[in-house]
Amino acid sequence: MSKEQRGMSWQLPAGAALLALGIQNFMEPAHLVAGGISGLGIILDDAVKNLGGPGVPLWLVNVVCNLPLFAAAWRKMGRQFVGRTILTSLLFSLMLFLASFLPVYYGDLLLAAVYGGAIAGAGLGLVLRGGATTGGVDLAATLLHRKWQHRSVSSMVFFMDAAIILLGTVSFGVEHTLYAILAVYVMEKLIAWVLEGAGAAKMGWIISHRSREICRALEEETGGRKMAFYGGQKWTPEGEEVLFCVFSQKEIGTVKSIIMNIDREACFLVADIREVLGDELGDK
Repeated sequence: MSKEQRGMSWQLPAGAALLALGIQNFMEPAHLVAGGISGLGIILDDAVKNLGGPGVPLWLVNVVCNLPLFAAAWRKMGRQFVGRTILTSLLFSLMLFLASFLPVYYGDLLLAAVYGGAIAGAGLGLVLRGGATTGGVDLAATLLHRKWQHRSVSSMVFFMDAAIILLGTVSFGVEHTLYAILAVYVMEKLIAWVLEGAGAAKMGWIISHRSREICRALEEETGGRKMAFYGGQKWTPEGEEVLFCVFSQKEIGTVKSIIMNIDREACFLVADIREVLGDELGDK
């Protein structure tokens, strides 16, 4: 099993567990409808209880709503596309069922929104890092995009989630909706942190007539990490070359210092990289 496969083997169950915990034990008791099928489940559960019924568990809503989506995706997109999503969605439903036996938080709405959003966002980020989704609105948007290709998947997801959140306003009022939007914001931040934080890096272009000297200094400082020139091409009449390098966030100060100590007139361009595969950055 490769290193990437080993990472996926724990990311999916851990992510599903955290996502279920955030929704089932924090957001659902506080009636925070943050979109998605889980949001529909919270609304449906409340409606059934108001009619005198026993309520509808979130795991059941997740399974029932996803089944027709899985069937359609399997027929239109094939097993390879939808297989991991089915597995993750069923795993998420199982985690929702197990989380229903754990203590729930009925306290302050602000704490429920922040902690529920953070836990659920971290969980969904792990699921996405594992190369899967939990189905639901994302899968529905992908299917609809095949029919209305002039609409982007992201815009469809936004409108469907917005409709569910607005429906939550009708059920639980404006205050709960405002806290639900806060929970969505926290979720998005945690998703981004999980997706980009652990594997994020900086990519730099250094343009200097002393780029070879800078390259040697950087390689010495980073323990022999390889740098790259764009074919040794001269980019200016002064003979400047472009040096390409990849480094971690905490190394940026050291890289700037090395460049300025060698050539204070060098041009240094920096961009973010979402993910770096391999061990070139080590534990920097």
